[in-house]
This record gives sequence, C-alpha cells and structure tokens, in this order.
Amino acid sequence: MGVKDLWNIVSPLCDRKPLFELQGKTIAIDISCWIVDSQTITDPSMQPKMYLRNLYFRTAFLLMHEISPVFVLEGKAPTLKHNTIAKRNNIRSGNQERNTVHRRGRTYFNRILKECKEMLDYMGLACVQGHGEAEAMCAYLNEDGLVDGCISQDSDCFLYGAKVVYRNFCTSAQGNRGGSGGAVDEYSLEKIERVLGLGRNKMIALALLCGCDYDEGLNGIGKEAAMKFFKLVEDKNVLERLKSWKTDKTLDLVEKELSNPNLCTSCGHSGKVQKHTKSGCIDCGTVVKCNDSYRERRALLLNEIGLRKKTLFVEGFPNQELIDEFLIRKDPVPTKVDIQWKQPQISKFIKFMEKHLSWEPQYAFEKIFPLATRWQVVHLPNISISHRVLMPDLFVPDTIKKIRNIRCVASYEIIWNNNHYIVEELRERVAANEKSDDDDDVDDLIELTSIEPQDAVQKCYPELVEVFENAKNAKKRKTKKKTRNAEDNGERKAEKRRQKKKEKNILDDVENNRKIDEFISKNPPASLEESFESLTISPKRSKKTGSREGQKGNNKKKRGPQINKVLQLENINSRCNDTLDRMFNELSPDDFLTDNDDHDLNVSEIIDDICSRKVFQYNVTKDVQTFADEKAICGGTIENVETINRDVSIQAKSDRYQENQSSGEKSGFIDEFADLSESYVPLYERIATRTRSKDSRRTSRKTNHRFSFGFEALMNDTVPEV
Repeated sequence: MGVKDLWNIVSPLCDRKPLFELQGKTIAIDISCWIVDSQTITDPSMQPKMYLRNLYFRTAFLLMHEISPVFVLEGKAPTLKHNTIAKRNNIRSGNQERNTVHRRGRTYFNRILKECKEMLDYMGLACVQGHGEAEAMCAYLNEDGLVDGCISQDSDCFLYGAKVVYRNFCTSAQGNRGGSGGAVDEYSLEKIERVLGLGRNKMIALALLCGCDYDEGLNGIGKEAAMKFFKLVEDKNVLERLKSWKTDKTLDLVEKELSNPNLCTSCGHSGKVQKHTKSGCIDCGTVVKCNDSYRERRALLLNEIGLRKKTLFVEGFPNQELIDEFLIRKDPVPTKVDIQWKQPQISKFIKFMEKHLSWEPQYAFEKIFPLATRWQVVHLPNISISHRVLMPDLFVPDTIKKIRNIRCVASYEIIWNNNHYIVEELRERVAANEKSDDDDDVDDLIELTSIEPQDAVQKCYPELVEVFENAKNAKKRKTKKKTRNAEDNGERKAEKRRQKKKEKNILDDVENNRKIDEFISKNPPASLEESFESLTISPKRSKKTGSREGQKGNNKKKRGPQINKVLQLENINSRCNDTLDRMFNELSPDDFLTDNDDHDLNVSEIIDDICSRKVFQYNVTKDVQTFADEKAICGGTIENVETINRDVSIQAKSDRYQENQSSGEKSGFIDEFADLSESYVPLYERIATRTRSKDSRRTSRKTNHRFSFGFEALMNDTVPEV
C-alpha cells in the first residue's frame, strides 16, 4: 500500500507509456508486488501457484523486449511492520486471532519467494536479496544509479529515495491499459516536486500525519489538511517543523493574534473588516476596501494550529523510528548489481514447471526455447569458440526461413536443427507417457523455429545471413527472367491472335458480301404499296389475354398513322387518274415570269390557277353552267356573270388559236401543245382578269380547294378537306 492517499495526490502527474520505451533500460522489480497481484486475481484453490505462471510470462516479455530486470526479494520485515503483517495474516486465516500468527511472520511468503527465485535461476536471471523491505532495496538501487527505475505498487519507494517508479505493469495488448504491446504508469519525483512542491521529506511528513504501512497516523487528518500545511514550509524544514510543535510556543502567540477581534481578517491590520470595506485601511493605504493577501495566509496558519493541537494529544509524535526507517539505510547496498542474463537451464526448467505447474514437458520446452535462442543470438558473439564447445545446451541453426516484421522490428524466422539431446529426452518422455513408439507425431509437434532480430543474427551468424541473401537474390533473378520470358511469350501470342482476327474478319466480310448478293438476286425489290403492306408494327408487350381462336381470326395487320395517311393519298391519286402529274406536264415557259417582268407574283397562286383551269377542258357551255351553279351555291353576286362572259371570250380566242395551229401544220410548223384538247389562254391575261375583284378571287380559291385533290394538304402533311 505505502503512504495513504499518496497515489491519489500524484496521479495527475502520471505518464502512461508503452513498454517498448523501456527498451535498453535496467529496471528493479519488487517481486512481492507481482505475487500479491497474482493471488488477488484468482482463487489459489482453483488455480494454485498462479504467481509462478505470471512471473514467467512477464519476465519472458521483458527479456524479449531487451529490458533487463533485476528482481529484489523481501528480507526481514522491520519491527514497525509487525502489527501490519499480523493483521494481514489474520485476514488470510479468516479473521481468527491465534497465538501462532504473530510468531509466524513471513514464513508462508518466504516459501513463495524461494520458489520464484528458483525458477528465475533456471531462466538465467539473478535476484537481489534485501535485508528489509524489497521496495527499500529497489529505491536504493535507483537512488545510486544502478537501475533506471523501480516497478512497484507501493508508494514507499519515493520515501526510501527512488527517483522513478513504474506502476500498473501490464503486458496485454488489449483493453484501455494495453497500449501497443503492453504499458506501464511512470511517476517521476522530479516532476512531482516541480509541480506540486512535494519532495521526499514532505512525503515522510504525509506518512506521519495520514498514515502508512508502519503507522496509522493521526485521526481526523486527511490529505487536504496536510497539503495546506506543506504550503507554509519548505521540504527540507518540514520534519523539523513537526518536531517543534511540542516545544515551540510561537504558534500560541499567533493563535492569540488571530483570535483578536480588533484585527481585520482580510489584511491583518487593526480595524474591522466592515469598516475597511467602506472607508479603506490606513496601513494598507487604500480608500475603499483593503488588501486581502493576509486572508489566505491566515487560513493556512489556522490549519497548522489545528494540526498542532491534534498532535499534542499523541504521545511520541513524530515517530522518530519511522523517520529513520525512511532516511537511514540499514541494509548494505551492493556497489554493483549482476544484471547479466545467463544461459537458461532448459532441462531443469522443464522439470521445475512440470512439478509446480503440471506443465507437459513439450509445452514447457516450447516456452523456454525462444528465450534460449534469444540469449544465444545476443550473447554468443561475446563468447570465444573454445568456450562454446563446453556449452552443450547450444542449438545449431539450419536455415533462415523468411523475413519477419514483429512490431516494427526487422527479424528473421530461423529453423534450428532437431539433433539435440533435449529433443531426444522429450521424445523419450512423450513416447513413455503415450506408450507408443511412433515418433512422427513428436516431430510434428516440436518445430524448432524462432524469430530473432536481424541485427543480432547478422552479428552472431553472418554466414547464415549471407547464404539466405544470396538465395533470395538468385530467386529474384529467376523470377525476373520468368517474367521477361512470360512478357515476350505474351506479346507473341497477342500478335498471333491479332493476325488471326484480321484474317477471320476478311473471310467474314467476303462471306457476308456473298450473302447480300444472293439475297438481292433471290428477292427482287417490291413496289411501294407492297412494302407498306408488308410492314407490321408489334407492341412492346404482347398481351396474353384472349383465346387462340380469337388470335387466329384477327389477322389484320396493324400500321402506323403516317403509313395509312400516305396510302390514302395514293388511293386518291389513283382514282383521279394521276391528274396532278398531268397538270404539271402541261406547264409551259410562258407560265413563269422572266427577269424583265416587274410583277412579283405568288407561285402558289399560279399553281392554283392552273389547277382550277381543268374545269374548262371539255366545252364552254357546260363549264359555264357548272361554274355558275357553284357560284350560286357559294353566294356569288352579279359580278360573277361578267366573269362568265369573259370566259366565253376566252373560249373564242382559243378557237382562233386552233385555227392558227392547223394552218401552222400546213405550213410545216409543229406546235408542241397540239395534243392538248383544251384552249390555252396566256397566264398574264388570266391573272389580270382574276385580280379585278375580290369576290372572284375568293371564288377561285374555294373552287381551287374543291378540285385540288388535296395537293396542299399533301405538301403540308395534313389530311385533305373533302
């Protein structure tokens, strides 16, 4: 436990660090703390000797991370701790006080320490035996600079003189304390003293006031009162201040002064607080209020006076024996610590673990083998060849299997030779236990491989590394050649595929052209009507409703609206005997204006006039009568009669034109319009006649629409009017 509430006071200054930051350091370990932790985690009856198992795995973790542990064992407990030990033994025995308990002391605990020391010896680690408390020896080693820090759960280490203390040691990589492959809490005395002003002497004073493993402290005094007291005194004077409380009468005078009602509690000068608040203080030189710097000091003095009163009723305070326990070294401290890691004793370790933890020999060998190979790789370069011959536990490496990267550390995975006397002993034990001569199973289970740092392997086995690197480079060359050959073969194959594809495309084009020629020769082009009739439009989704008979009876082909419109116009033109084509063929050059004409006429009107002229192609009388009837229906006027008379005159002119034509044939002149049976009237005369009245223009337009057979509708892509 240590000093009461000391960990709570210094916990804000804790630094949680991963264990790999301790690499290369030498750490003193209070082994009793690890034993107590193991006993509190599990029930000893369910898991006996859990402390040995945890001690092995923690020690192996430190060694594999190049951290040098120095284990410190408990010695004879000081007389101050006898009462505490007796209480702990009573709790362990079920709170039954016995006379043998006090005499028992640490007999049970010493037996546990002896087992731990034996196992550590087989692992190649030496232990330091303390004459008193283990944390005291750890602190002495740290204070003298023999180790870089202490691993302990007791805060007494700082009181004994430790500089750096590591707490809450954890090797697990899981949970909030896992860190990266294990973590630990670091406390530095230099940082605590700089930030909190709490040095070694003040920590001893805290143990005297609040209590520790050796003393229960004063009743009614907590860490807050102690920390207030430490603000009034320096670290080097705090213990003398405690001793002077019984003899020094200065605090009595201070108490009387503070209890004077005529003194201001804010500034300490004569006067009342209320008066100084209104009119100020003459001694402070203020007009309003006063200096309140005395208020905090007054509170601290009152706190010290209260502590002093409590100590006056305790006989023998402060306990000088307790102070001497922390400040005076009673145990001889070694000037040099044997921290060198020796070669593990594999056979003895296997027997020990089989006896105390019931580990199978093969399992115990698997656990100690990585430590043996690591020690061999690290320390063998410093051993001469003559001494190596005298070491029978050495293993011989066969090959390097591959490169590994363990937590950002470049390593090699090494395969070791199986021809070793320890392996032979394991085979005999396994065969005897299983009563079987089949050693193949043993060989499969025991695989001598380990992972070692590359720099250590390079120093210890340079020839092995050279062979591995040469084989690796040769393999790279072969793979490069294979890749190059594969690339060349791939390019050749790709080129062949491209050529074959081109030839195939040419043959396909020739065959496709032949098919097109055969199709054209076999299937002559059809007419427009036949092609339209052969067209069918199928819906996107065919409805499956209806019977098969209804589907067979409905053989009518469906066409789009545009196709039906075109077919309808074609049928109308066929009924009209291609009238439109004939009208276009009757056009002459005189029907169009030349460049010398000044009139800007509408071509559509000209075409309409030509089309309307077809009404008069047979005889004048019939045409006039038809025209007159139509004008009467359309609501024509008297002016329409004049138009009819003019048309009669046009007919007379056409008769004269026929006579001239017949005379022309006699004279040898051939008229190109001789085949026409109707009379021809020049275009300008008909236009001049039609523009005289608006009503006649409307009539001609209506007539034009009636007898144009949908020409404009066809041109505008609309349905013709009937």
